[in-house]
Amino acid sequence: MKKNRKMSRKMSVVTVHFMHMGAVLLMLFVMVIVNLLASSSCKQLENACRVKEAELKKLEDEHERESAKWAGMTTNENLEKALLAHGLSMHPPRASQIVRMRRDGTPHPAQLSLAKAEQRARAASTASYGGRARRTR
Repeated sequence: MKKNRKMSRKMSVVTVHFMHMGAVLLMLFVMVIVNLLASSSCKQLENACRVKEAELKKLEDEHERESAKWAGMTTNENLEKALLAHGLSMHPPRASQIVRMRRDGTPHPAQLSLAKAEQRARAASTASYGGRARRTR
C-alpha cells in the first residue's frame, strides 16, 4: 500500500498559483486563435463584398448603356425606318377609324366610324353571293 503523502502548505499554494497562471495563459491562447479565425473570416467576407460590388457596378453600367441604346432605337424616326426596312408601313388611325367604347363594351352611338362600318357591311353583303351554283352535265 501506498502511504498518504501530505503536501506541504507551501507546495499547495505554488501549485494553485501555477494552475491559475496556466488557465490564464490557456484563455489568452484561445482568445488569440478565435481572434485570428474571426479576422480571417471578415477578410474573406470583405473580399466577397468587393467582388459583388464590382459586378453590380458593371451590370449597372451595362444597363445604362442598353437603356440609352433602347431610347435611341425607339424614337419616331428610327421606328419608321425599322418598319420600312421590314416592309411595313404604319400610320396613326384617322378619326373615321376610331370607335369609342363604353365601359360595358358597347360602342357609343352616333359615331362616324360606326356609320361607315355599317355602310361597308351593307355593301359587302349585297355584293357577295351566299349560295352555290349548280352545275349540270
